[in-house]
Amino acid sequence: MGKLVVALVFLQTMLLAIAPSSPAQAQVMINMSRVTCADYLAMNDEQSNVFGAWVGGYFNQRTGYTWIDLVAEQRNVANLKAWCATNRGEFVMTGLARAASSPGFHGDPNRAVVKVEMTQITCREFINYSFDKSEAIGAWMSGYWNAARNREILDLNRYKANAKRVSQYCKAHPKQTLMATIQRVAQ
Repeated sequence: MGKLVVALVFLQTMLLAIAPSSPAQAQVMINMSRVTCADYLAMNDEQSNVFGAWVGGYFNQRTGYTWIDLVAEQRNVANLKAWCATNRGEFVMTGLARAASSPGFHGDPNRAVVKVEMTQITCREFINYSFDKSEAIGAWMSGYWNAARNREILDLNRYKANAKRVSQYCKAHPKQTLMATIQRVAQ
């Protein structure tokens, strides 16, 4: 099983833990905008990292950024956890929407110590990343492309099917960028 597919199975497990679904429901759909601070704070580190990557991709797309300043991201996670600790009933994405409009949220591209340009990641690089890194990138990309389609709903069946297509395409086309691959094969 490809790393992206494994990452997606992990993401599905994490999201199922925070969003109940009926057994009769054939499709699992998670409304990411309904995750509260209490839900977020109850996640273990791995789960909150994946969730954070998804919303990070979502808000990067909304604000026109394709890069990540890892130092700013760490600061934002710490700020989000502190805000959530006193606002447990608030929705995480509501708080992030307010924060994303503030200066310094994304960091300064000219001062970024560790800057990752997501448009430059190749399929070969992605395939060779560690599980944790590929998991975070897969979640970030999902958030990014969901925002591009104005979707706050994560359809896990579609997500897994797209992950499989992307993984297969990447193996056959290692020089392609991951973003171009997702644009080409994801549905």
